[in-house]
Amino acid sequence: MTKFLLNGAQATTCATPTTPALDVIRSELGLTGTKEGCREGDCGACTVLLGRLTATGMTYRAVNSCILPADELHGRHLVTVEGLNRTGGLTLVQRLLVDHGGSQCGFCTPGMVMSLTGYLLNTTGPATDGAVTALGGNICRCTGYAAVVRAAEELCRLAGNSATSSATDITHLERLISLEVVPEYFRRVGALLAEMAAAAPSCPDDLTDAVMIAGGTDIMVQGNDPERTIRFLSRASGMSDIQVTGDRCVIGAAATVTGMLKSDLPSAVPGLGEALELVSSVQVRNVATVGGNIVNASPIGDLTIILLALGADLELEESGTSRTIPLSEFYLGYKKLDLAPGGLLKRISFPLPEKGSRFSFEKVSMRRHLDIASVNSAALIRSSGGKVTRAAVSAGGVAPIPLLLRRNSGLLTGRAIDAGLAEEASRTAMAEISPISDVRGSTEYKRRLLGRLVTAHLLGGEEE
Repeated sequence: MTKFLLNGAQATTCATPTTPALDVIRSELGLTGTKEGCREGDCGACTVLLGRLTATGMTYRAVNSCILPADELHGRHLVTVEGLNRTGGLTLVQRLLVDHGGSQCGFCTPGMVMSLTGYLLNTTGPATDGAVTALGGNICRCTGYAAVVRAAEELCRLAGNSATSSATDITHLERLISLEVVPEYFRRVGALLAEMAAAAPSCPDDLTDAVMIAGGTDIMVQGNDPERTIRFLSRASGMSDIQVTGDRCVIGAAATVTGMLKSDLPSAVPGLGEALELVSSVQVRNVATVGGNIVNASPIGDLTIILLALGADLELEESGTSRTIPLSEFYLGYKKLDLAPGGLLKRISFPLPEKGSRFSFEKVSMRRHLDIASVNSAALIRSSGGKVTRAAVSAGGVAPIPLLLRRNSGLLTGRAIDAGLAEEASRTAMAEISPISDVRGSTEYKRRLLGRLVTAHLLGGEEE
């Protein structure tokens, strides 16, 4: 049985662990303010807030309930749009959407309300750009978005800056309560969750036949199979930790993309923060994990391409023993991994870029958020004395596996970066790949596109 706090009261469900939380919310609990749209985490109509009690206070994240396993509700605070309207009146977010004409048919409006509310809960200095980014996973076919952006701009102005720099500080929450962003019962949630003392679901001892789920943003789209034995890695001790110490970074496989963005990584690797913001939407980034992206083995996975260029290693656990291999050797073929049955990816690590290094990530897709790239590419290039001393260039969408361009990387070493080298590197990259035609582009389009991206890596920025 899954026990959780639903809005302001305790709730339980006997739904199978991988039942979408959306089905629990609408069909079992009868809360139909949360809308059912795509069921793939693409439209944002089903957005809810999921709160966790941490050592510093409550942390809330906007998530897509259609791809959230019901078991992830256990011991947490689930907030639907009904949970924001405890007094029957409109919240500040809802009122501004109405005032600025940001709601027409109304189907997508609850999801946008939850995304903007989640944004304010997670920032002490709201800004229009941040609010718009928070809405990146919410599709609206009526408004044309301009009215929604105006509402978001006014929201940030009225909310203003909190007196604290920590979004988990109780004074930040008290401010949002006073502004009527969230109702008063939010101040009691931490104590209520502590009183529940909800135990994490037990994990099976024999994991040979278990499906290990960290975020579930991909496997949940494939459908609910009640016969599967599930292990939820998001609750495993230490597997969500991110450590930047000395000259190396270590990331737990269950760490989320949002966790990476909020860690010391973006400051330790200039350019990485901007790259991570191109990974899906806020709702998906709040759940999607590093290990899940790697083990999924998609030839176009953004995180995998980024980590290939950074020279990442993987720590694997198989039959009680550990081994470490380079990420570049993990893929044996399309969706084939160098991982024994029942094996587990525990941690990812990579050396921090040395002085004189420049990291860049390029992604070409139809939409900025929530779209799979036609081609993506990352590069880490170190220069000294006007010449490249080390280079690693990776590419996705151009081969059956995420690809480290070894010939291209070797070509750059010892050379001075100029237009001539960029042209040569572009040709080498195009010859090193084997793209296929699909809905995201023809073979020739992808080949030429990668050539342009390699040129952008070399000529698009100045040496640090």
